[in-house]
Amino acid sequence: MEKEIQEQIIDVIERLHQAKITTKNRKRSNVTARAVYAKLCKDIFPYLTLSKIAEPINRDHATIIHIFKMIENHLKNDNEYINLYKKASVIINKDIVATQNVKEISYLESLEERIIRMSNALIEKNKEIEHLKSLRTSDRYKKFDRIPEELFETFIETRLEPFLKLHKN
Repeated sequence: MEKEIQEQIIDVIERLHQAKITTKNRKRSNVTARAVYAKLCKDIFPYLTLSKIAEPINRDHATIIHIFKMIENHLKNDNEYINLYKKASVIINKDIVATQNVKEISYLESLEERIIRMSNALIEKNKEIEHLKSLRTSDRYKKFDRIPEELFETFIETRLEPFLKLHKN
């Protein structure tokens, strides 16, 4: 679905600005059109990678990074960028996004992606904890492993912290 909408964004911008986004030249009108395309893609699909934004316009992720660094300033000061972005935004939001319910779908997909990333991070942290447990040099602390997980926090709060406070000095 993203690719189709990206192609539609390209068509709208090319029609509005009379520029070819996919060409390999640096004419100002083409650069402006590419920048507006990238900004609109990121607005509509916040979860898209830089490479996926760059692919339909025959560029790489580094170009998109450069575009994002410069576009905010241009959208404040450059009428060409401002006008093209506003016009394209209205057309795309009215004709493309509204008819395909993209905002809701992209939001749900971005949430799903974030949940997967967080889940993977949690798995990695658990592996790290297990690794650190295996590195313990003595059996002295293995008694702590016998404390059930649900009681461990209570043990720390009620026993260990008061003990450490008493023997602080």
